Amino acid sequence: MKIANELLTLAREHHFSLSLGNKCVNTAKSGDTKAIKDLCQKISKTFRNDFSAHFETEELTIFAFLKDKSIELSVLCKQLTDEHQQLYQLAEHLDSHTEQLLTFGSLLKSHTRLEDRMLFPQVDLLSGDEKKIIAKSSLHQ
Repeated sequence: MKIANELLTLAREHHFSLSLGNKCVNTAKSGDTKAIKDLCQKISKTFRNDFSAHFETEELTIFAFLKDKSIELSVLCKQLTDEHQQLYQLAEHLDSHTEQLLTFGSLLKSHTRLEDRMLFPQVDLLSGDEKKIIAKSSLHQ
């Protein structure tokens, strides 16, 4: 799938997101309590800081621009925004709820894939100026 130039930075970050999601799922399934605890503590401490600029860029540009294009896109943008909040909540409490690591990793993976497959292709509906704003915003994260 060809990725719009305006989305290249976000797409690269999605690669990191998918890698983290896979690591969470694999670690959770391993049953290694020390590895699970260590990963949960790391995510709990760093996730908001590591992902807030990315989520903000998506919400303030892509979602804001696309949500008025159709009812379906409005619903999708709302779902993705809600998932950002769910990911923050899960990450924040992982250090004390390590049993949620699999849930967190699965949500992170499915969320990222949904954006890649359903949202990013819709950027073609946007004006040149809107695309420039997305590109500029993603570069200044």
